[in-house]
Amino acid sequence: MIKESVFDEVHDCQGSFRCLLHAISNPGEIVDFQEYACKFEGDHCIMLMLALTLLDKETSHWVVDNKAFSRTLTELTYSRPTEEKAGFIFITRTCSEAVIDSVFAEATPGSLVEPHTNSILMIAVDDFEQNGTCTLKGPGIKELKAAGLSTYARMWISKRDRMEYEYPEGVDIFFVSAKGALMAIPRKVKMEG
Repeated sequence: MIKESVFDEVHDCQGSFRCLLHAISNPGEIVDFQEYACKFEGDHCIMLMLALTLLDKETSHWVVDNKAFSRTLTELTYSRPTEEKAGFIFITRTCSEAVIDSVFAEATPGSLVEPHTNSILMIAVDDFEQNGTCTLKGPGIKELKAAGLSTYARMWISKRDRMEYEYPEGVDIFFVSAKGALMAIPRKVKMEG
């Protein structure tokens, strides 16, 4: 799964982390992640790179729809698999509205004292739209930002927005495309239209 000759555990994880920081600091912006994803073979290359960047033996994860991928994450990162209040939740394929509801039922928004203990969702999407299909507003956005999100991606944001978490609690979402791009929608960024 990992191309040993081209993957550098330290430098590639640092570069990947910088991409994640750029994405979360610029909500709705499409960030190219292909440089890191190409160092892996098989399905879910970007998800695997994100996992190697973020997971370790102190974290927990839940792969909602792929037990084999969950085993791979556990073997490579020593992260603890769990469905209850997992720190990182991975959705590797399109799922139903009922599954989305169950994910939010198990996700944790953190607490008022420790908002950083929230769940972070990594959701696979086919691709991003070229034209803005919805408008985002909130921290990190000067006024409003048009984002090219599919109907499926907008459903995730809409469900999260309805949770009405008290600030600074919330759930952060990263959408990951099969073509090597990602987009962050931080916990307090809301969708309009």
